[in-house]
Amino acid sequence: MVSITRRLPDIAHLPRIKLCDLKDLPGARKADRRKGRGPGSKRGKTSGRGHKGQGQRSRKPRIGFEGGQTPFYLRIPKHGFYSKTAKQYEPLNLGRLQYLIERGRLDVTRPITMYHIHKAGGFGTIKHGVKLLGNGAEWFTAKIDIEVSRASQVAIEAVEKQGGKVTTAYYNEVGLRTLLRPEKFDPRLKPRRALPSKKDMPYYLSETNRGYLLTESGQKRLAEAGLDGCYVDADGRIAVPGKPTTEGAEPAPTKEEYLKKLEIDKREVRTPAEAAAKAKHGDKWETAV
Repeated sequence: MVSITRRLPDIAHLPRIKLCDLKDLPGARKADRRKGRGPGSKRGKTSGRGHKGQGQRSRKPRIGFEGGQTPFYLRIPKHGFYSKTAKQYEPLNLGRLQYLIERGRLDVTRPITMYHIHKAGGFGTIKHGVKLLGNGAEWFTAKIDIEVSRASQVAIEAVEKQGGKVTTAYYNEVGLRTLLRPEKFDPRLKPRRALPSKKDMPYYLSETNRGYLLTESGQKRLAEAGLDGCYVDADGRIAVPGKPTTEGAEPAPTKEEYLKKLEIDKREVRTPAEAAAKAKHGDKWETAV
C-alpha cells in the first residue's frame, strides 16, 4: 500500500486512459505463419504437409482411431456395471436442515416439502429427489413435519425424537417438476400423481420407512388405481386382496388374514425338539424351546 501511495504523483501526470489507447502487451499476439508462398518460406508448395496420404487431407480421423486395428478402449477388459435406471438422490443432512431453519429460510410451523427446501437454497437442482440423512442428529432440535423421497433410520429417529414427523413420498420426473415448479402448470390441467413402480412400491408401503402410501391420501390414490388394501408379503411381492400375486396362484387374502396366517405358520413345529416341547408343554411350547 505504501508503494502505491508513493507512485500516485507519477500516475497523476500520465495521460488519461481512453479506448483508443488500449492495446495488448508485447508478445500477446503472434502473427500466423504464411503457407504456400514459395520454397523460401519453408512452408511453400505442399505447405509442410508432405506428399499424399492422410496428412494431406483436411479431415483427421476421430479420436481413438488406430488405423483400423482394434483400438485400446476395445482391447482392454471391462469391469463394473452402470445402471441406466439408478436414481441419484440429493443428500440432505440434519445439520444442514437445522442451519436452514435457524437462518429463517424454512418455516417449521407448516409442513416442509422438497419445494420449500429447493426455494430455501438447499439445492441448486433436484433431479430424482431428496434423501434425508442423519449427519448432525446430535444437535438437531427442530420440531418439523417434512416430506422427502427417502430417509435413513437415524434421521427418522432424530426427527421423531423432537416430536416431528417424516414422510417418504414417490415422485416421478413429471411429478417432481410439478412439485418444484407449480407455476409452469395450469391448475386445471395438473397431471395426476404417478404411483411407484413395482421395484419402489415395497419401500413406500413400509411403516419402517414412513411410506406415504400408508397415509389417508396414499390409500385413496391406491383405491383409484384398483390396489385398495394392497400390502407386501413375506416374499417381497405386492399382494392385492382378491387377486393372485402370480399366474395360476390363489387370490391373495386381506392383510389382516395374511398376518393371522403368518402367525400360525410361525407356530408350526419344524424340528423334533419342537415336537417334544409341544407334547410336554402344550400351547406354551414356543417359550420352552
